[in-house]
Amino acid sequence: MTEVVYGIATHRWPGWEKCVESWKHTATSPHPSCTVYNEPVLEALQSVFTGSTEEVIAYIHDDVVISEHGWDVRVLKEFEDPTVGLVGFGGALRHGSPEMYRVRYAFTQLGRSKFLSNMREAEIHGERFKGERDVAVLDGFAMFVRRSILEKAGGWPLNTGINYFCYDMWLSCEVRRQGYRIRLVGVECDHLSGKTAGMIQLKDSHASAHRWLYDHSRDVLPFSVHGK
Repeated sequence: MTEVVYGIATHRWPGWEKCVESWKHTATSPHPSCTVYNEPVLEALQSVFTGSTEEVIAYIHDDVVISEHGWDVRVLKEFEDPTVGLVGFGGALRHGSPEMYRVRYAFTQLGRSKFLSNMREAEIHGERFKGERDVAVLDGFAMFVRRSILEKAGGWPLNTGINYFCYDMWLSCEVRRQGYRIRLVGVECDHLSGKTAGMIQLKDSHASAHRWLYDHSRDVLPFSVHGK
């Protein structure tokens, strides 16, 4: 079986450990953890990357509850296909508006559309989906990535405009840039959302993150898997 490590970045909000325990109790096999405390988001993601060796890194938010037994089998089965580079629990069929790079820039051009998941409140965010399929972009609350992709990219894009915002979009773009597919697995879960963000003072720039991604992604945006 593919080796996977839980990459846990946390500011220790009350309840985060119970969330992590839900991942372990519903998995069919034990998986090692690499936990990073109190670091900025991008630095924490990088610390997990450099502090582990497993071939797949599971970046799951510390406020995600997984309730589906055997979820790890479903996720890791996707990596049996060598064309799959990234797997997640929530994703969209389109990333970027069709007119981007043809009209004046606006950060909304980087948005995603037709979002699918099997979260408890899936219908609030988009549509409920319980199966497996290709998507264009993932939401960062649960992402499983091949280590080799981050290695080829030189790690996470530190000291760029990417920060608390857009890191999931950046990874999705990088995966497509390297010629891999992105897969959505409709695992039953709940994203409590914003638990860590509510504990820290966000100083990161929403505007700079979107602009940097826009300026550095012309080769892979816009992108759509509609009809597939």
